Amino acid sequence: MLRSFRPLIGLALVAGLVVAVSPGTAAQAHGKPTLECSTTALSTAGLTRAVGYPTTVTAATTAATTAGTAFCDVRASITVGARDGSTSVIQLRLQAPTDWNRRYVQLGGGGFCGSIPTGGTSGNANVDLGYAVASDDTGHVGGGSDASFALDNTAVQNTWGYLSEHLTALASKSLLKGLSGRAVSYSYFVGCSTGGRQALIEAQRWPDDFDGIVAGAPANRQNYLATLSQGVREQQNRDASGAQVVDAAAAAVVGAAVVAACDGVVKDGVVDDPRTCRFDPAAVACPGGVAAPGCLSAAQVAVVKDWYDSPRDNRGHELYPGGLPVGSEGGWVGSDISTSPTRLSGGGAYAEQVLRYLAFPTDPGASYSLWDFDPSRDAAQLGTMAKVYNADTTNLDAFRKAGGKLMLYHGLADPLITPFGTIQYYDDVVARYGSLDRTQQFARLFLLPGVYHCSGGPGADRVDWLAGIRDWTERGKAPSSVLATKVSGGVTTMERPVYAYPLQARYDGTGDPNVAANWKPAHGPRGRDVLVRN
Repeated sequence: MLRSFRPLIGLALVAGLVVAVSPGTAAQAHGKPTLECSTTALSTAGLTRAVGYPTTVTAATTAATTAGTAFCDVRASITVGARDGSTSVIQLRLQAPTDWNRRYVQLGGGGFCGSIPTGGTSGNANVDLGYAVASDDTGHVGGGSDASFALDNTAVQNTWGYLSEHLTALASKSLLKGLSGRAVSYSYFVGCSTGGRQALIEAQRWPDDFDGIVAGAPANRQNYLATLSQGVREQQNRDASGAQVVDAAAAAVVGAAVVAACDGVVKDGVVDDPRTCRFDPAAVACPGGVAAPGCLSAAQVAVVKDWYDSPRDNRGHELYPGGLPVGSEGGWVGSDISTSPTRLSGGGAYAEQVLRYLAFPTDPGASYSLWDFDPSRDAAQLGTMAKVYNADTTNLDAFRKAGGKLMLYHGLADPLITPFGTIQYYDDVVARYGSLDRTQQFARLFLLPGVYHCSGGPGADRVDWLAGIRDWTERGKAPSSVLATKVSGGVTTMERPVYAYPLQARYDGTGDPNVAANWKPAHGPRGRDVLVRN
């Protein structure tokens, strides 16, 4: 949130680097400071006090983006300890343009993280626009699909779960104050998937860190999502011998049938809303239920029906809110169907890693298999660690009171994290605050037709979320809609307005359907109920 500050003059020694601050410049007089970066490292005391954990600047160099924007490139580390003596080290990178607009943007990670998202050039576009940008590795180094970093390490689990983004925000703001002599005017967090979970962690647990937050396809029920949604789908898709039931060919058959049944008025391969699609997988069943090219066996039909439904225990009780959406079939290969007969799918492998190293108070380790987990029997054991990782509370009181703004979004064809869970979460927030109108004063949800996990799919998947959250935060311009585009070969091939839930875009029947102006808002369904049933 906006903080008062006192300008520094001369040489400021902060966080291990000496920064030359030019007093009284025209840029500072108009609220846009000029940053000057040097690499002399002497003291980290000020930064450690600001963060609350030992923090060290490891490098500070002048660099430039590919577009030629000069920036101070700062690397720092934060050592986090836990009561049991375990430790975790967060590595962060801050890119502060020398012509800084006093806005700070923090980018979330993906999967299990383990690397700095802006380690390459992913933050450069925002740096070119004048934003200071930071991100971190969440306290460990490794691949985004390997959770062994968390084995028997409380500090690492806590850091990945809920601390890393908060501490990175504290450190980066302190660095920016030292670099410029000016405080951050507005701060923003943007993330998808794990980054979406991190975004909601910030709103729920650290409501003063960011003025505006964008949470995309959030894995906010982390400890239940991996185990009871992604993992259960993997279990459902294996026969008694361990072979996959639904394969790529079957997914293609189902996908083609879904498009034929539910493509809507504009024939663009996009299911506008899976909740209103009337499709029965039995419609593509092979005669007699025997497998044949171009149709589904009885076993395949059963699995697809299970996937469209919420995961359930052996008594029929829902384990997780929502199944795969109709229209996601083109993304099943990789997410839900393995490309190798001897390996798990992406979702199944992720679930197994969570079960081995994150899901339980005591980690079973590498010997534990997804097949050792019985959802009906073992779901009750997930609650303890869910309190560490999950971002599923509807209590946003402090964030709301501080004036924070939240934009949630989810692709309606997401084959990895079901959008119905996000719809359920938002509806629960609406229930807490009494009405949609009251909730939309600080939190809005956008559902993107035909979009897979964070991006991809047949729908328009590119949105300038940062511009939207900034307009709302700084100018009070609440987003009734955002513009989504589809780009192929550098050319925009599709435009769609995406309206704040529960409104949705409807083609007005005239003009080019790939032009956003030819789509108008219409009332859409409320809730996550779908027409596909077992």
